[in-house]
Amino acid sequence: MMEGFGVHTFRFVNEQGKARFIKFHWKPVLGVHSLIWDEAQKLAGKDPDFHRRDLFDAIEMGNYPEYELGVQMIDEEDEFKFDFDVLDPTKIWPEEEVPVKIIGKMTLNQNVTNYFAETEQVAFHPGHVVPGIDFSNDPLLQGRLFSYTDTQLSRLGGPNFHEIPINRPVCPFHNNQRDGMHRMTIDRGQVAYHKNSMQNNDPKPSPASAGGYVHHQEKVEGRKVQARSDSFKDHYSQATLFWNSMSDVEKQHMIEAFSFELGKVKSKDVQQQVVEMLGNIDTFLAEQVAESLGAKNPTSKPADVTKSSPALSQMNTSKLPNTRKVAILADHGFNGAEVPA
Repeated sequence: MMEGFGVHTFRFVNEQGKARFIKFHWKPVLGVHSLIWDEAQKLAGKDPDFHRRDLFDAIEMGNYPEYELGVQMIDEEDEFKFDFDVLDPTKIWPEEEVPVKIIGKMTLNQNVTNYFAETEQVAFHPGHVVPGIDFSNDPLLQGRLFSYTDTQLSRLGGPNFHEIPINRPVCPFHNNQRDGMHRMTIDRGQVAYHKNSMQNNDPKPSPASAGGYVHHQEKVEGRKVQARSDSFKDHYSQATLFWNSMSDVEKQHMIEAFSFELGKVKSKDVQQQVVEMLGNIDTFLAEQVAESLGAKNPTSKPADVTKSSPALSQMNTSKLPNTRKVAILADHGFNGAEVPA
């Protein structure tokens, strides 16, 4: 019941070479649902693995969780038609402005056999893409294209992490790469380079005509500078949009959550600073938190945003009964025939 939402902007590139900016979404068929604070305390206190166990049990019982794969798409020529930077990973693309198009589905129908080998050793990497998917100038994505390789080198013991069974390609692959820590393939022959005459092979990447990977040829004009656009400096408009999108119940949960966490802060000055920050989002939110803390009402004013995005509220999500568990408390004098029924 958790939505997987990629913060990064990638590209789809079609056979004609036209590129579109995209964001990926996994939409749970059961809808998005979460625990409230009181529920989380009680459940996690008795079973810290509650969520993991719930997923495992659902799969074991044949109530296979399903997630629909959706994409949001923006034509490159429309990049600057929005009041947010489409390449800013801290911003969402409101679904009412850029609809999510469902293009596939994933069903979890089998639990892993060996948790360490099949889960702990998985080496995810945003740079592992197939032809038709390419990168954008999203600055955080550009950083992760480097850092995730570096992470897996350290986490999984060397440069051959892609040969661990769970990470190995299921299709045949051929190259002359060899050696390094934890090498799992026994290489034949004497060469570690191409083109060569000793083995008479040339396992270089396939050309584009044969389905090989080719990056999107992006036309760049003007100066390239190390600077962020002005829209990156807008820290509160989407926070206000998010607040506007919540139901009254969800807003109350947020007020209680801010109040609880800030109540642990010893510095009254820091508490007041956060209240001022919240005042940039919504006056009522900030005043309610201030009252619970014994702080002053904010002097800051919220962003002039009246829009909302109903898709952000859990109150508007699907509410299917599948996988829900019901407990029955039976006291002395119960009718035994009624309980099994």
